[in-house]
Amino acid sequence: MILIVALALIPVVLLGWWIYRKDSARPEPLRELVRAFLFGVGSTFVSLVISTVMNYVGLFVYDLGSFTGAISTALFAAAIPEECAKLLMLWLFLSKSKHYDEYLDGIVYAACVGLGFAGTENILYLLQSDDWVGTGIVRGLTAVPAHFAIACAMGYFYSKRHFGDRSRITAVCILAVPILIHWIYDALAFSEMVAGPAVSVVVNVLFVLLIWRVYKSTMRRINELRQHDRARMTPPPFPGNHPSSTPPPLP
Repeated sequence: MILIVALALIPVVLLGWWIYRKDSARPEPLRELVRAFLFGVGSTFVSLVISTVMNYVGLFVYDLGSFTGAISTALFAAAIPEECAKLLMLWLFLSKSKHYDEYLDGIVYAACVGLGFAGTENILYLLQSDDWVGTGIVRGLTAVPAHFAIACAMGYFYSKRHFGDRSRITAVCILAVPILIHWIYDALAFSEMVAGPAVSVVVNVLFVLLIWRVYKSTMRRINELRQHDRARMTPPPFPGNHPSSTPPPLP
């Protein structure tokens, strides 16, 4: 049991440390990062509640017997309930946070919420697997980084909205972009389960390309928000002290 939990949480800890180092200029208090992580743990249970409600109103789909079923399952049984739960818990956390004062903080805290969800889900998957070592390695290289990157996308748009971008498109993207990425990711993963050998190769190639694209996009978003923070923290030059200014003429 201890080994299973350790294997499940190794990629979570590594990614958490990585995003913490990205915020090295003004790092967030570790206790706040732990709190955000615990909110992410709680989001796994919130997603179950959302799934139950969706099932009650006829929106929940779970069918891995066909491509159509796999694509529908990826959206209605995974992407929508999980991302809605993570956004709800992120909002609850940040609405009470006194440390959310930089653009990059949105990504850092969202990543911790996402890693809390990913770590809990990973433990549950490994406990149910006959080959928990193999499952842990595969999920550590795919599912956990995917949750992390999707959370970074959510935090990016959340910060853009929080710090002044009041456009409707930004507000919609806070939830729509994570759902879209999550949907594509799981649609490929679930489709591979019902694909024949030839199709499976194509699906796996698309899967790797998606992971690489999401990684590059995540890095670009992190760097963009770091530049926003640097610009906000750099004081404007005093009048007359600008390097290009010339001294006044002598009387």
